Amino acid sequence: MISHFRKHRLFFLSFGCAALTLLFFGVNTIAYQALIIDKHSEGQDQLLDYVIELRNELKNYHILPYALADNPTLLAFMNDTSNEELTQRLQRQLEDLTHVSKTQDWFILSAQGDLLVSSEQSPHFNLDDYFSKQDLSNVLKEQQGEYILVSGYNPEQYKSAHLVLAPVYTSTGLAGAVAVKINVSDLIERWNLLEDLVVMTDQNNLIFLANRLNRLLVSDWLENHTDVQFLNKTRSKIYHLNGKNYLLQNVTLDDLKWQIHYLSNLKGIQKKAQNIAFISLGIFALIFLFWLYRRERALKIASKLENEMLIANSAQRQRVLIENTHVGLLQLTKRGEISFVNPMGLRYFGKRAQLNEHYLYEFLPDCPENQSALSFIKSLQTQEVHNPLHATNLLEQEVVLQKDNGQTFPALLSVSSLKWSESQGYLVTLLDISKRKKAELSLLEANSRLEERVLERTKALEAAQKELLRTEKLAAIGQMSTAIAHELNQPLTGIRTLAYTAELLLKRQDSEQALKILIDLESLVVRMQKLTSELKVLAYRRPEQLAPTSIKNSVTRAIESLGDDVHGVHWEIELNDLDMVIAEPTRLERIFSNLISNSVQACSELKIIPNIKISLLNHDSQITISYQDNGPGIEKSKTTHIFEPFFTTKPIGKGLGLGLAISANLAKDMNGTLTASHNDDSLLVFRLTLLKA
Repeated sequence: MISHFRKHRLFFLSFGCAALTLLFFGVNTIAYQALIIDKHSEGQDQLLDYVIELRNELKNYHILPYALADNPTLLAFMNDTSNEELTQRLQRQLEDLTHVSKTQDWFILSAQGDLLVSSEQSPHFNLDDYFSKQDLSNVLKEQQGEYILVSGYNPEQYKSAHLVLAPVYTSTGLAGAVAVKINVSDLIERWNLLEDLVVMTDQNNLIFLANRLNRLLVSDWLENHTDVQFLNKTRSKIYHLNGKNYLLQNVTLDDLKWQIHYLSNLKGIQKKAQNIAFISLGIFALIFLFWLYRRERALKIASKLENEMLIANSAQRQRVLIENTHVGLLQLTKRGEISFVNPMGLRYFGKRAQLNEHYLYEFLPDCPENQSALSFIKSLQTQEVHNPLHATNLLEQEVVLQKDNGQTFPALLSVSSLKWSESQGYLVTLLDISKRKKAELSLLEANSRLEERVLERTKALEAAQKELLRTEKLAAIGQMSTAIAHELNQPLTGIRTLAYTAELLLKRQDSEQALKILIDLESLVVRMQKLTSELKVLAYRRPEQLAPTSIKNSVTRAIESLGDDVHGVHWEIELNDLDMVIAEPTRLERIFSNLISNSVQACSELKIIPNIKISLLNHDSQITISYQDNGPGIEKSKTTHIFEPFFTTKPIGKGLGLGLAISANLAKDMNGTLTASHNDDSLLVFRLTLLKA
């Protein structure tokens, strides 16, 4: 387990980092969802507060126009709108009402929507820019006797206006209305706190209140949103404005047809979610690092215990090896005193031998074989050995040792320096070579007898070898003679038959048929000439001088020399003009010609199109040319014989089996080799290796 963890420590660390990364994104996503759900709930509550506050604000304006609707001056004026005195008196009353009610403007309208009298508190406000007379007239007729709230919009100034209307009746019926211009801008200013925004639209989706956004919002601003669904299946919208994201929520006032749109800025939520993710990541990273620390500490403890067990096992194995080894082991102090003997050493000297606290030279008899060993071991007592701890084997030679019963035996003695803990000393190795000495003596006697027999056998083998060589030569000549005789007998028989036929045809004076017979005679003569030329190649003498030769040119000339025989062959020649070898051009051309001819003949027997591939591999001082075809190849068991003269897989009369033998000799004459082997696909591949030019 420990070694497995150490071996894959990088994997565990990478896995931990990947897990922390996934944890960060997971916590960030969950925290963001939780915060945005909470933000959505807060938005719903906030919208409810806004509706209640707006309702209370508008409720204060409901009764204002009714305070003037029954005023005698107003009623008198409505019956006589051209009376200047009534007009001035009514205008002063309107101005007083404006100051007392803290409204913006008061207007007296006719039943047709015309402006009759105004308080003129807003000099830049023109009622016609916001409201049409026809619309006002229609509203008065439809809502007779009821409280009316009308909204208007000026597209040129991007402003809205709101009027609270109260109808005015006289004895003749609906005479007009008292209109009070109210302002809810202060209310929305209070609503737009910090990063959140509020937008109010009228029944025509016209924006009449939007703090800090009035010029940024267009008519289709509500279409620039993304539908989202939270983890609790709640659906909402995300609005994008100026590179920021807002949670968009709205509510509709049914009676007024107004809409309040609440936009909650999500920047703080995103930051808070990231902070939560980073804090969670830090906590989990600390937990992970603490786990790694505990794991590493546990591994160190386990490794220490494992090392202690290994040391104990190693000591146990060493003790077993020392006690069961077939070599005598002695441990000497730095003064040459024996301090330890293994069981085999005790068996060498005898069970009754007292070795501990004795010196090794006491068991070495004074004889010529022990002089150098005695001198060295006695020098240990006087500490005359120079730099013993820097040498491996201080002494290694054959000596004679004495047992406890006085008998002696030959042994191989080896002394080497040894250091353990804070002490130093020597390790002595003893090996009884009595059996080896006896074997050496027996071997010397056997060698002397064997030499005499070898001399006798040598003479007999020389005679047999000469006879065998003569027999092999005769067998080779016989095999070759049989093949040559068979190859020559066929054309000779044909020549005799054709000559007899030609004689008959001439007697019949059929010269045309006789001429065809002579052509056949010529082809048989050419065949015999080709056969004898192949035999002559075996007697080629080695080339006197080799020169740089182009491999590609030699292959090209070999193909040209074969003429129509290679018509239709598919070539895959991967050679360069600069590939040069040390060779004789004629011999190299002959090698390629023999290989190509064999491939064409083998493929023609199977009636397949020959596919020949020639490539090369560069070495430091040599070039290996690979030759491969799509022929039937040869069995692996026969591969070692294909370069032998007269070896062929063709039927008798189809060839002598000299082509590959000649090619191998030609390669050898050019200080190269021609080999054949099967590749991984069990296809036969010829490899011609020559010296690089």
